[in-house]
Amino acid sequence: MTQFLAAFDDVVISRYNRSRAVMDKIQVRYVYSPKQRVVHDLVNKARALTLPVVAVSIAGIKRDPERVFNKLDGAYYKRTISTDYNGDVSKEDFIKQPVPVDIDVNMSILTKYQTDMDQILSNFIPYTNPYIVVSWKLPEEMAAVAQEIRSEVMWSGSLAMKYPTDTQSRESYRVSADTSFTIKSWLFPKHTGPVNTIFTVDATHATISLLDDVPDISNSENLAKFKNLFTDDGSEQS
Repeated sequence: MTQFLAAFDDVVISRYNRSRAVMDKIQVRYVYSPKQRVVHDLVNKARALTLPVVAVSIAGIKRDPERVFNKLDGAYYKRTISTDYNGDVSKEDFIKQPVPVDIDVNMSILTKYQTDMDQILSNFIPYTNPYIVVSWKLPEEMAAVAQEIRSEVMWSGSLAMKYPTDTQSRESYRVSADTSFTIKSWLFPKHTGPVNTIFTVDATHATISLLDDVPDISNSENLAKFKNLFTDDGSEQS
């Protein structure tokens, strides 16, 4: 979401006089908030927000089955590292299979003048045809070398414009436009280090005392009895 806002929040609109000369330049404010909350802040007594303003919020997150290309536990990424004593050595990093998710984002634009609205729309519509791409890194704990991930930001392609129709309303005149985007992103499972092999011994063990069965051979008499338990070839007698 930070990169999504960074791709849009550098919009500067111009205010013109009757001669179409630029009289002022205004930085459009982008806020992470639902439209209803922004409207409330516009009409309350504190007047915390002023127009123009663009409200952005997450509408939902869903798994994208179209980007599931296998059901493997993960994949190995081979990379080459240089050493002083052994030259170039190949090493593999295991990357767990991420889950493809679509992040649906709502965007609401509120302005005081139609010319402000037109300038804001012209700052992103020509470039999202039909998407833009944001670049981010693979989580550092998964690979020693930074890997680039590119996520498409798909625009819905439609804008719902709304103008004030209540002529007796005491609220200030404002124009609004609602649209939406979908961020093609990924969610990675927690990366855990390798563990040792676990062996299972399928057997039943019972502790017994051998002290009662083995004679004390500390003296010669018991030593002779102990020798008589075995035959000449060393096998045990029945």
